[in-house]
Amino acid sequence: MKKHYLCLIVSAFLFIISCSDDDSSPEGLVNITPDPTEEIALDPTDISKNILIPGGNRVSGNAPSPNGTLTFSMDQTNQSAFQKNGFNINFEAPANYAGAYIQVKSKDNGETADEYWDVSPSNKSSHSNDHKRRRLLTHQTSKLNDQEIEIDVNFEDTVSAGTFCYLICIYDTDGNISEPIEVCVEVEAWGGNPNIIGTWNYTKRTRDGITEDTLGQEECDNTTVFCENEMELTVENAYCDTLLSLPIIFNADGTYSYAETSNYTNLDYQQTRENCIASFEEEGEEMYTSKGNWAYDEEEGRLTLVEFEYSEIDNGVSENGFEEDGYLLFDGKATITESSLIIEGEYNDDLETYIVEFHFNK
Repeated sequence: MKKHYLCLIVSAFLFIISCSDDDSSPEGLVNITPDPTEEIALDPTDISKNILIPGGNRVSGNAPSPNGTLTFSMDQTNQSAFQKNGFNINFEAPANYAGAYIQVKSKDNGETADEYWDVSPSNKSSHSNDHKRRRLLTHQTSKLNDQEIEIDVNFEDTVSAGTFCYLICIYDTDGNISEPIEVCVEVEAWGGNPNIIGTWNYTKRTRDGITEDTLGQEECDNTTVFCENEMELTVENAYCDTLLSLPIIFNADGTYSYAETSNYTNLDYQQTRENCIASFEEEGEEMYTSKGNWAYDEEEGRLTLVEFEYSEIDNGVSENGFEEDGYLLFDGKATITESSLIIEGEYNDDLETYIVEFHFNK
């Protein structure tokens, strides 16, 4: 088993910068000003023609008018999006949900696009995320229940930083159409916070304030093997790994890169099962590298990493991959000083919700 300590992302970083009451920055930090390009009102028709929605079809004209008594609500009416990567639309739907109508609208003058999108329930994420399913932070993303819908909206390269809104309504198998809800979107510019620029080295991970792991510390899991002789064998330290290094580099042009190096030992499950004696594979070494873009929201103190390229070398065997639309790698809270960075994310499993912090030093 190989655990990865940084996925620096999916599901969604909220970066909290410590500030004094008069908005001055702490000693050694640079004051941050909003990026004016993010306030530019984007043309609704241009946006509509340059978005990609799996399971969606463009239809000329305005979306159908509401009818019937179908109720519909959304938790947020403002959200962030990222160049190329786009954004997700999440909501709860009735059991007989049949689809959604989405029409882009200008945030500036209320003008709507000359077309709308008809999105079927088959909408699925187009990102190739299988290579990240084993990574530590992937459990930050909540599983959808049967009544939750997620619509994946991607951007063409031509969509730049700026703002727009969209109207969304849903319809059911009986032909009922809900009242539309307006949601406004800010497409973030890459980069944005000079205090983040530089190289940060991982030191430790905490959960609810308690240190769980430090750089160079071996971390192990136990397991139970059901042997061929019908006996059960409990193996302590069956799967162990040690994080050796994890530097992440934030560049001024809005790009980032990180390299995560670790070694590990795994139980040889089949041989252990046959002999009912713990047997182990040879120690392995792995390096995972990630490259992409980072965006900082000055108003909310939010940092997001979008991965576009990755590689993994496992005992000399190399695998490379590209995310055409980008993969939302990390989204969480953090605190930054001149020499330390604490990235915080909220996680949940089947039992509880908890806070994990990743500590870095310059």
